[in-house]
Amino acid sequence: MDPKKNYYELLGVSENATFDEIRKAFRRLAKKCHPDVNPGDKAAEGRFKEINEAHEVLGDEKKRAEYDAIRKGVFTGGFGGGGPYRWPGGSDFDPGAFGRGEPFDLGDMFGDLLRGGGFSQTAGRGTDLAMELPVDFLDMAKGSVRDLEYRRPRACPACRGSGRSGRRGCPQCGGAGMTEEGERIKVKIPAGAQDGSTIRVTGKGGEGAGPGKSGDLVIRLRMIPHPYFRREGRDIYLDVPITYSEAVKGAKIPVPTIDGPVTVSVPAGSSSGRKLRLKGRGVPTPRSQSRGDQYVVLHVAVPKEQSREFLSLVDRLAAYEDPNLRGGWN
Repeated sequence: MDPKKNYYELLGVSENATFDEIRKAFRRLAKKCHPDVNPGDKAAEGRFKEINEAHEVLGDEKKRAEYDAIRKGVFTGGFGGGGPYRWPGGSDFDPGAFGRGEPFDLGDMFGDLLRGGGFSQTAGRGTDLAMELPVDFLDMAKGSVRDLEYRRPRACPACRGSGRSGRRGCPQCGGAGMTEEGERIKVKIPAGAQDGSTIRVTGKGGEGAGPGKSGDLVIRLRMIPHPYFRREGRDIYLDVPITYSEAVKGAKIPVPTIDGPVTVSVPAGSSSGRKLRLKGRGVPTPRSQSRGDQYVVLHVAVPKEQSREFLSLVDRLAAYEDPNLRGGWN
């Protein structure tokens, strides 16, 4: 969260925008700037990261309240002077480091929290660490492996976790009994993982002082919306525009799926809102061979042509329309 950035302006919404308006604005912009739509375009990629950051904050009630309070000067604690989020103690966290599809360094993100605050710890056992990991829609649907780098608390090798060196505090750890070392791990995102689900990596949290075993690393997954796919449970929905002639006469059209493009048959006489089911093209069920379905939702694109010739043709077509289409409403 960067209070110097105007997230409302980035999404093109007012400061009084509803959460639904914010979500719609993000989806509209994501369709234009998503890396899948603009392969190799660094400017579009940067723009997508910015609007994704804005959506992360404004789309969350608590984060949005904090952001608004900071910008209005209600409180200043916990945030550095306009840079990345500043944790208590001074460690910076850059939200732009997430979701880049490459290893990233959590650096001092856990900072002072690793020394006892904000995480669970039992006697003799190391601290459990918690983090949130944004994951692309397709990576969560199909599964993927991510490289993560973070700083992990370990028992000080000089004092073996006691914090003492003779009668004095240990000079290497400053008497804390713990130090921090870089850790790199691979995390497997299971196919079909849901937004908000967690992955527990056993033994990759903080080391226990003395003989105690290490804590765990708990990763909460947050799904980055796709520019045109949307997910409802195990099913995927895709809005597909078709021409007036395709709707009237029927047609075969290509549509994307998470497995690649397929050809679907549009039945003659289709109207907007008609759903075509692609069985087994949805999201896999974890630890199962079953999959959901994909639904292609048709939207008839009405020509915007207003020439005399075209309007004359429309008048001729009107003779074939049902005059009692809305008769039951009167």
